[in-house]
Amino acid sequence: MSLPSQDSYDIVIIGAGPAGLSAGLHVVREKGISVLLIDKTEPWKNPVPCAEGVGKLGFEEAVPVKKEWIRQEILKARFHAPDSNTVAYVDNFGGYIIDRARMQSDIATELSEKGVECVFGTRVTRISEPQNCTFSRVITLPDNKKITARVIIDASGPTSCFCKTEKITWKPEDLEPALFVHVENISIEPNTIHIYAGSQVAPGGYAWVFPRGENAANIGIVLGKKSRGTHTLSDLLSNFLSTQYPDVHVIRRFAGPIPCNFKKGAISLPGLLKTGDAASTINPISRAGISEALLSGGLAGDHALKMLKTSNLRNLKKICKSYEHEWNIRRGNRHNKLARVKNSMLSVPDEDYNHGAALLSKIPLEKMTMSKIFKASLGRFPRLVWALRHLM
Repeated sequence: MSLPSQDSYDIVIIGAGPAGLSAGLHVVREKGISVLLIDKTEPWKNPVPCAEGVGKLGFEEAVPVKKEWIRQEILKARFHAPDSNTVAYVDNFGGYIIDRARMQSDIATELSEKGVECVFGTRVTRISEPQNCTFSRVITLPDNKKITARVIIDASGPTSCFCKTEKITWKPEDLEPALFVHVENISIEPNTIHIYAGSQVAPGGYAWVFPRGENAANIGIVLGKKSRGTHTLSDLLSNFLSTQYPDVHVIRRFAGPIPCNFKKGAISLPGLLKTGDAASTINPISRAGISEALLSGGLAGDHALKMLKTSNLRNLKKICKSYEHEWNIRRGNRHNKLARVKNSMLSVPDEDYNHGAALLSKIPLEKMTMSKIFKASLGRFPRLVWALRHLM
């Protein structure tokens, strides 16, 4: 375990995931401030538990992209109905499968080179309430080591629970379990992601197959909240692999919760900004979160710099509202709408999936657009159309 070299910093960022690192990229634009990035692990040292799929537009909006981060380009999504009928969809913008560990390591190195003190392998155990009229806060580390920060960016993940006694959104109500594997010896379309739905595959959720280089893939299942306790993820994934991809060789297994809800509420306080999974920024339907984390982290970094320039409570509250407003405009309002209709959208009966896929499969691939999907099937399968729109 290493400890920070100073007792106080202008900005402390907790968490070296996409949100925290993106926040760092934004705060280093201001010269002459002290910044600490701290994480309980060095996340890129081990395989990152993530499907690593991102849409081009959202990813490139959120961070300057390096070609070294791209495992491969994605041009198409293929939806698999329960009866094995499929529908392919070519997105106008496409996506990427990224090397998330490489991305995070590169950004951390860049931050270090720009003067950010990076401390890994040290857990933050507590964040205090504001201490005085400057609204600085105290961070507690192991062995009761104390660090003072004028502004804290909390990018520590969905279950950290910091500041739960204050009026701030801090714990996701809808943590969905996910289990996935890295596999080899698989033959799939190299530029295509595959989505499988149905009550026998992933009740209330879906299964995915994302290419991960030549003859390799990331395969996983996320289970809907209502199905927790009634189905065993390991059994579902084993059955899916044996049925759909019986010849694959499993290299690694990963498991973890995905914070899929969006509870509209405060995600910032004077001297504190929550971002990424700590602020429940994941898309509730697709469960995508990398671009969302990068985007919200950048906004948190921008507003942390604004907080440094004032100790006036009224101004600090305005900055908090500005941060939340900016996030809601970019993604939050949309996520809130998706969260409200999620259960309906993802409780589509298998027969709707089958009939809808059969209908849509008659449209030639080169003519398959989202508007064509809506026109062809919205009247008959409205929940299916909305589910497809946000899954694919």
